[in-house]
Amino acid sequence: MSKRTFLVTGGCRSGKSKHALTLGNRLPGKKIYIATAEALDAEMKTRIALHKKERAPSWTTIEEPQDPASVIRNVAPEDSIILLDCLSIWIANLLLADRKREDILEQTQILAQISMQSPASIIIVTNEVGAGIVPDNKLAREYRDIIGEANQIIASHFDEVAHCVSGIPVTIKPNEKEKLQEKINDEPSHEFSPEKKQGLYDAIYKRRDVRQFNSKPVAPSVLGKILNAAHHAGSVGFMQPWNFMIIDDIKVKAKVKEIFEECNETAAKKFSEDREKLYKSLKLEGIMEAPINLCITCNRDRLGPNVLGRDTIPEMDLMSAACAVQNLWLAARAEGVGVGWVSILSQEMLKTVLEIPDHIVPIAYLCIGYTDNFLKKPMLQTVGWEDRLSIENLVYYNKWEGEPGGIAIEFPSGDF
Repeated sequence: MSKRTFLVTGGCRSGKSKHALTLGNRLPGKKIYIATAEALDAEMKTRIALHKKERAPSWTTIEEPQDPASVIRNVAPEDSIILLDCLSIWIANLLLADRKREDILEQTQILAQISMQSPASIIIVTNEVGAGIVPDNKLAREYRDIIGEANQIIASHFDEVAHCVSGIPVTIKPNEKEKLQEKINDEPSHEFSPEKKQGLYDAIYKRRDVRQFNSKPVAPSVLGKILNAAHHAGSVGFMQPWNFMIIDDIKVKAKVKEIFEECNETAAKKFSEDREKLYKSLKLEGIMEAPINLCITCNRDRLGPNVLGRDTIPEMDLMSAACAVQNLWLAARAEGVGVGWVSILSQEMLKTVLEIPDHIVPIAYLCIGYTDNFLKKPMLQTVGWEDRLSIENLVYYNKWEGEPGGIAIEFPSGDF
């Protein structure tokens, strides 16, 4: 991890400490918290206790009200994160110890220099106290002025400065060194930001097969974004074999529902008595309730008989169309729109109802609309039909059922 330095400023209860802690938690490495406050009265004891509760157990707290620079100098190993909270309380401590302005600013300069020399990443929290009314006494005015000058010293040295307003951090000094490094690198990073990564994983882990729909219509603009996401799926030979058939005619939906009911009755009889009873209790479609039905098809003749990459595995065009289905499903989940895949349908009967030509293959019949409830777990898992298999048992190395050698994958923890 490359070293980084942050100054986080803001007014009282602006969210600056919370933002600084979030920054520290995002950075990898040993976490060290330098507390400058002293529990001199009941109120301060309460404040300190609340701050401690906000920190994860991974943070080591060191109390140093007078000389935080010595802590940074002595306990700053490489790949560690040091959060100093806060500069303004430290300055108040020095003033109460009868330290003069020149001495305090000199100590601030030393703190800035040691922070920059340290191999650790440093985060300093401070107060912005100069935006209010002029204090009515000399000590308070002196305190205000010294903090303003001290903030300028730290800000001039540090890579990044953020100002918190009503819990929202606003970057007022971006990391220019980081930008320069990106320009210097021959191969810039293509990694997503943490927020974008989380959004992607949320869409994957929270995607559900939806069967219950409410009456809220799907706006054409939202449907257009979802379909365009599907259209940007990868495809063999870039043949883009899909078509998207939008069905909103209630008479057409009713005919498709009849196909489902016939196929569903036949499918139910293939299970044992108990399994059949559970099967019949499940809602496996939302054809009539969903405002939009969508049939995604695959044109196996698109681009002619010879398609780059399809000669050895002819089914690659069908797999490409399935990728479009997955793109659509994830985009819909990100938009808060539910999707249900109706697989209990006769393809030939469906082709007749939708007047699909012989050479076109229906890949997926989807129900699309808003829902009042995205289940925490897939419906079939919730009712006990099946449980999710353990990913650890599905990964082999170098051969079928091969054991790990040089690489052993670590999987994320959590109930996904």
